Amino acid sequence: MSEITMKQFLFLGSVTIEVLYLVLFVMTIRRPDFRFWPPPSRRSWQFFTSWLLAALVLVGFFFVGLLDFNSSILNTWFRFPIGLILHLSGVIIGSWSFTTLGLLATIGLGDELITKGPYQYSRNPQYIGDILHIVGFMVITNSWMTWIIGVLGIVLNLLAPLTEEPWLEKKYGEAYLRYKKRVPRFF
Repeated sequence: MSEITMKQFLFLGSVTIEVLYLVLFVMTIRRPDFRFWPPPSRRSWQFFTSWLLAALVLVGFFFVGLLDFNSSILNTWFRFPIGLILHLSGVIIGSWSFTTLGLLATIGLGDELITKGPYQYSRNPQYIGDILHIVGFMVITNSWMTWIIGVLGIVLNLLAPLTEEPWLEKKYGEAYLRYKKRVPRFF
């Protein structure tokens, strides 16, 4: 039996972590009293676990993209400008959203309902930015491994609002319900 390569290790590790993340998100959606995300406090296991797993997947995704570069079927030059536009759009939207929301709210510890800036157009602009960034990187790297990791990441970004909304409704009450009626989840 051959040894596992670094690329395979990073790929399998990233996929395993994302599947675990998906399971924890689904558990939160089905049983809100469990609440993996958003974390209940800065000192909770959920806080440390969610951010450690996210960091590991991000590093794995990046290095798998480099190590498995151009292993898929999009072997054409025009994928670069398309991927770059998607990636930069994601970075711009994500940065604007992050600076509007602030660090504490971004990491699940905010105390104020933010409805200005990009949040007046979408309740989840950071997730839109993340999805665009992921798709852009998938297109640029043209790696079947990054496509698998990326699709799982996109699913996580689509599920995350479902873990947050019951918490936001409970935390902000009528103000969040009015905001929810006025502003779409994504677009």
